[in-house]
Amino acid sequence: MSAIVTPFILEYQKDNPWVWALELLPAYDAEARMKVRAHWQTDVLAGWAIGAAAGYYAHSRDSPWTLGVLPHGVSVGFHKQW
Repeated sequence: MSAIVTPFILEYQKDNPWVWALELLPAYDAEARMKVRAHWQTDVLAGWAIGAAAGYYAHSRDSPWTLGVLPHGVSVGFHKQW
């Protein structure tokens, strides 16, 4: 969840400061996972940190190409701003 919202926040934070409220989504997800005993607190904190780092890296890179390795295949993407 944090890997999804971090690039969005970094992109639109100057024009719309309210976008920081999207950080509540990973917090809610983390709380829900701990509440149903699906993950420990260390798991969700590590996932939050890794997701935020991956989101920051995805936002700050110069190359428009992305490559993702999935369990049963590969995902290739292209990002372009007009």
